[in-house]
Amino acid sequence: MSTVTGERETYFFLSYAHSVPLSEKARPDTDYWVKRFFQDLSAAVAAHPQRNEELATGFFDGSLPAGADLRPLLTAALGAAHVFVPLYSKNYFGNSWATGELDAFRARLADARAPDAEQHIVPVLWSPLDSWDDRAREVAAALAVVEEDAPERADYEQNGLRALCALGPYRTQYGRIVRAVAERVVGVTRDHQLPRSEAPPVITPRATDPRDARLIVAVLTGDKGAGWRPFPTEHELALADYVAAVADRLSMPAAVLDLAGVAEWSPVKPTVLLVDPSFGAQAARAAVEALPRWVVPLVVVGEDQRGAADAETVATTLQDAGLPKVLPARTATEFERTVPILVTEADKQFLRHGPVNPPAGPVTPRPSLRPGTASDDGQGQGDAR
Repeated sequence: MSTVTGERETYFFLSYAHSVPLSEKARPDTDYWVKRFFQDLSAAVAAHPQRNEELATGFFDGSLPAGADLRPLLTAALGAAHVFVPLYSKNYFGNSWATGELDAFRARLADARAPDAEQHIVPVLWSPLDSWDDRAREVAAALAVVEEDAPERADYEQNGLRALCALGPYRTQYGRIVRAVAERVVGVTRDHQLPRSEAPPVITPRATDPRDARLIVAVLTGDKGAGWRPFPTEHELALADYVAAVADRLSMPAAVLDLAGVAEWSPVKPTVLLVDPSFGAQAARAAVEALPRWVVPLVVVGEDQRGAADAETVATTLQDAGLPKVLPARTATEFERTVPILVTEADKQFLRHGPVNPPAGPVTPRPSLRPGTASDDGQGQGDAR
């Protein structure tokens, strides 16, 4: 049995780098194969003959309510787990949320003065790392869950466990590795019990200074402001805070600003604009008139606005104003599935259409083979002559 709140102690905490889902089988911010591995590892731990029935098998944030405030829940779960299972990949080490979980668990081990502390971290090689990545130590630790002479070792090292999980011909090798990980998890918990203790916060609080943010989030609504919650029975977080939390997990620290802040920062940052259809089509068009064309809008129909015809009108009006076309979200589920794609689309729109400023100062002329021309003139923000 797994736990989703950290109320019971657990055998393991599963940590992974979130990505934009490519399948309807996954939650909006989880990988389908991560969920599959969690289920398989939980089953292997539960079936272990030396399993302690008082412990829940594992923690996976994909089981948490989508609109929950994740930071305190993850912090509590990190304090209740005996073993930390990170899924190492190139994206893992570039994801501040994932590495924040690892750092928080290591800090807990240090505070608890746990003997043989590193045994409580059982990494998995989820996908191969580039040969030039300086991660030999981490890769060696992840490979150590499989004996060197085991027949599945070569496939695991070459392809990573995600590929073995996803590809049918490797199901036997995958099953052996899952059982090997479960053996390590149960063995460490049995031989080196870790007292339940408070873990440091998972990651630093969300960016409040737009200079530290990679993404700007704002809402266009009446008097509800940044606290707008169109799905109060399904989402604990305000709409803008939910988008910011998803962006954080995708390694795009986000700042929630008012419209004045958006007018100042959207010219130099990717921006998501959440629109209340009751704001009205013409008022919405007037509000975005001065915003850059790469601002990505999403009209969200709340629980008290079901069936509202205004949503399509507002969305069309924003498109006519030059903003990217995005279909309205009419339910909490539609909104949740749209947000990861919305965040990455905002980044793409900015990279495609945003300002590209050459460095200031003189420019080194580029060589040219055209007759009579020594070089092409460079263009920069300074006098090149």
